[in-house]
Amino acid sequence: MMFFSLQPKHNRENLYDREEELKALERSISDERMIILSGIRRIGKTSLLKVFLNEQRNPYVFLDCRNLIKNNRIDRENFNRAFLEGIKNALEKDKLGKILELISSIKISGFEITLRNRKDTSATLSDLLLNVDRALEKKGRKIILALDEAQNLRFYGRGGGDLLNLLAFSYDHLSNVVFILTGSEVGLLHDFLKLDDPERPLFGRYVEEIALQRFTREKSVDFLYKGFEQAGIEPKGDEIEEVVRELDGIVGYLSIYGYIVYTHKDWHLSFEKTTEMASRLVESEVKELVRRSRNYGYVMKAVAFGMETYSTIKKYIESNFGGITDQTLSNNLSSLIKQGFLEYHYKESKKIYDIPDPVVKKVCTHLRLNPL
Repeated sequence: MMFFSLQPKHNRENLYDREEELKALERSISDERMIILSGIRRIGKTSLLKVFLNEQRNPYVFLDCRNLIKNNRIDRENFNRAFLEGIKNALEKDKLGKILELISSIKISGFEITLRNRKDTSATLSDLLLNVDRALEKKGRKIILALDEAQNLRFYGRGGGDLLNLLAFSYDHLSNVVFILTGSEVGLLHDFLKLDDPERPLFGRYVEEIALQRFTREKSVDFLYKGFEQAGIEPKGDEIEEVVRELDGIVGYLSIYGYIVYTHKDWHLSFEKTTEMASRLVESEVKELVRRSRNYGYVMKAVAFGMETYSTIKKYIESNFGGITDQTLSNNLSSLIKQGFLEYHYKESKKIYDIPDPVVKKVCTHLRLNPL
């Protein structure tokens, strides 16, 4: 049941396809200082990243930035401590502990770094990375610092400015330190990095971006067939075709379906349970979205019911919930795209909006929203 495991994958044999993305990551590690791994929710970014890291000959650190948030804030000391502890453990695991000898003391509980080559008593994360970089250079090694769901770093301090400075310093001066940033809210991640803003630290730096796409219909079918073969279950073609039609190539949902078939041995009931389980996962995300702004809910409900252009979305909202200004609607649409809840494309010169996740779309049709 390797493909259908509900936990992020760690080994290549448990990861379906994604060979091209793994090769792209390997090439990028050799040449780039910073890499973005993007894709919508439940598309398999974390699994891909963990498989890649697990195969590395270089030490690496993996931090899930979501686990560091409390009350829409990342405590600086908690993040710094986790970051430092990750580096320390990575070097020791790869038998590079001697690099730590250049650090006279590390007090993780109170977050304090003291370097042997400094007269003052404390040092910054930049100082630490500079010393680690120099030591790794002599050994012909690199360290990979992987920050999962990195758009959340905007909650570090005041807008994450100190971390942007750290990223810029690393990019400019540390040839043996590579950052990988994942983001399911890729617009927010780009907003945080501000690569095109001349007033911000990372302006003008090239960042490699590897975007994960949903499976095609053919790959989705093949994923389920091979997954059932692993689980010792004879695949049912008609059932699989229906599931792929409904779940649209999002590997997280397909895995849930395969797992439930394996545990319940009931094909028809399994599809029903899959949609229920997937809906519960999505409902909390949508509720949080609406909690932040009811307007988000109005827009999502309109698009879920097939309103696909700016004018039809506005008409639906005003007919069902009350007036909304052009500026507010434009801001809401832009924000929902950045958060990965909406996508758009052009059709006959018209901008067409859609919800890329079929389960999100279904949940949004049942939203209960009060008028303004």
